[in-house]
Amino acid sequence: MIETIEYVLGAISNTASYLRLWALSLAHSQLSKVFLDKCIIGTIETDNPAFVVVGFYLFANVTLGVLMCMDSLECFLHALRLHWVEF
Repeated sequence: MIETIEYVLGAISNTASYLRLWALSLAHSQLSKVFLDKCIIGTIETDNPAFVVVGFYLFANVTLGVLMCMDSLECFLHALRLHWVEF
């Protein structure tokens, strides 16, 4: 009986952990879409080449900064989960 309870609790814990990683992945994709819409698409609609260059520069820096931090957080959480489960 105890083994069954431990197995069920382990399965729930693993599922919750992977759901957290999945939520970070979804947030990553939504942020990418928002940054693309606001920085690139918005500046292309102005028909001003200077705005397009500035928009691309802004898009590249924001994407690299925020999304790479999110990817690092995602990797850290995955490693933390593995250490928690394995040890």
